[in-house]
Amino acid sequence: MKFVGAEDVRQWMADADDMSELTGGMGTGTGQLPSELGVPEHLQFLISELIADEGVLPSDALDSIPFYSLCRGLFLPLSMLDPGRVAQLFGLQVEPPPDSAAREVLLKDLLDRDIGLTLPEQIGCILGDVFLGGRSSVRRDSLVRLLMSLRMMSRRDCLDRLTQVGDIAVMFAEAAADFRGDPPLTAAEVIRTLRVLPRARRTQKFQILRSLYSRCGRLEAYFVTRLLLQKAGLGFEYQSSLIGRLLGEKFGVDAEQVGHAMALTDVFHVAKVLLEDGAVGLQKIQLQPLVAVRPMLAGGVTSDLTDEEFPVWVERKYDGIRLLLHKSTDAQGSVLCASYTRNRGDWLEQIAGMEASIRSLPAVNAIVDGELFGTVVDLEAGVRPASVYEVYSSLQGQTSTPVSLRFAAFDLLYLNGMDVTRSPLNERRQLLMNLFSPLSGAPTPIPFSVSQGQMATSHEEVNRLFQHFRSQGYEGIISKQLQAPYRLAHRDKGWKKRKPEITLDLVILAAMQTVTTKQTSGMFGSYVVGARNSEGGYDIIGDVAGIDRVREQDIHREILRDGLMTGERVERPSASGARPGFALRPSIVVTVRFEGVARDQVTGVLSLRDPKLVVIRSDKSAVEADTMSRIEEIYLRQRVS
Repeated sequence: MKFVGAEDVRQWMADADDMSELTGGMGTGTGQLPSELGVPEHLQFLISELIADEGVLPSDALDSIPFYSLCRGLFLPLSMLDPGRVAQLFGLQVEPPPDSAAREVLLKDLLDRDIGLTLPEQIGCILGDVFLGGRSSVRRDSLVRLLMSLRMMSRRDCLDRLTQVGDIAVMFAEAAADFRGDPPLTAAEVIRTLRVLPRARRTQKFQILRSLYSRCGRLEAYFVTRLLLQKAGLGFEYQSSLIGRLLGEKFGVDAEQVGHAMALTDVFHVAKVLLEDGAVGLQKIQLQPLVAVRPMLAGGVTSDLTDEEFPVWVERKYDGIRLLLHKSTDAQGSVLCASYTRNRGDWLEQIAGMEASIRSLPAVNAIVDGELFGTVVDLEAGVRPASVYEVYSSLQGQTSTPVSLRFAAFDLLYLNGMDVTRSPLNERRQLLMNLFSPLSGAPTPIPFSVSQGQMATSHEEVNRLFQHFRSQGYEGIISKQLQAPYRLAHRDKGWKKRKPEITLDLVILAAMQTVTTKQTSGMFGSYVVGARNSEGGYDIIGDVAGIDRVREQDIHREILRDGLMTGERVERPSASGARPGFALRPSIVVTVRFEGVARDQVTGVLSLRDPKLVVIRSDKSAVEADTMSRIEEIYLRQRVS
């Protein structure tokens, strides 16, 4: 077979009397480039789409480094795969996964190099999102069917093997005949084919993917699969501050300005604007309803408050789900609503009555920040605030205890055409009170209120308010500087929180095998959890066992669906001896309740006493997990209390 390059295609176009001689029927399944030209189907489809977009085939459409080099130099280091697993899957000898500092150097080097990909495409590679914020039209079930045809396997055999290896990308690597594709695929050829793949018809997609996989070696097939399934970050968690800093350095723009623009749109649009207009273009990116943004987060604890920071506003902290409510009204009076989580997922359809409640807001356009929480009737305590686990269970229909859902607003970002994030909190809060006062006592499906609080002038008053809200059954408090703006997508030290030191949000780092019975076959017996350390990695802090079957199945599905097993085998001590398990890429965040923190007298290592999993935090990413410094603080506090 002849490998076709950009020069070959441009020469054919120059020689053709009629463009339809070359492009007619391409990608439609009704006509193909002449077989003697040796043009693979995925390349036919890509060329036709590029011509449709540009009118001509761009001169650099396919010119780039080999896709294998991109896989080996970028994807593999970011994948967090254990060197032993890499050797087993691909026959390669590699160094251990890089730490956070080395990853940052790697990403900076990538963005500074000309590898034949555009800046948005390079960022898409870093984030594992070659669709540049769009959706892949290929799901795991589709890949299972494709794999069945490639390997002539029955569906049952295919699923059985998938259960064994835990990652369909591994199965595509196993199906590849060679170490690397020959002739080599280019990075541009693969990345751009995948990006335009959603435009193809369903039957076309199978032919295009079959053509692409037939040219892949093991390493290339593995990462093509992961890119198709949008495995965000390929082991690199999205951090707007890091990406913003790298883009700011590249274009000589303030990193905070880049980060603000990214919070208002997305990193791909910001990269395009920087390329075309530089810093001036960023000023045109404005906050507007129905565009999901990342909210501001607390960046400290109230014990860190200094005398200079008083007085501060202290308000109730709810144990619920953070939501940004959006209302947008057009010139004809048509209203659209949204309810975005911290990770910018719209949960409007999951919360019965939320749309009608948002519509009741007396504003043309608005963006409100707040918390969805709930109350339950307890036979002993009467009416009490629900836990976040009870709120989640209620939304999923998995609880027998009725939960009355409510929404507490605590900030305002946008009102009737005005972005108010740069206004001080005291002004934003007054606008918020004015907005919600007409709804006081109104029979909305989800009752709305404004979060309660008071001014505090000392640590003693902060403690008093904390005890007050805790006695009411709420999670704790948040202190805020009244003169501070709202900094989108920032963990700001102007907001400080305090809650009882009985729970932490931790990352699952390993899954330990269970003693197999008919009921627990294929399940894990316990999980190793960890907290973020100062180097950007994760330190083990304990083992969580005794998980109920529903949550166990949820975690198991996430591990298999996202291919989280790195291939590294681990062992943990147990009463019956060492228990084997598998290391996982940091991805799943869980809330863990525990009785205290212990320190080993010999090693000095901290661990949790009697930890128990409370809830899976699907609204949080691994970079939002609690830190080792917080655990150190809990340990020191319990020593002196």
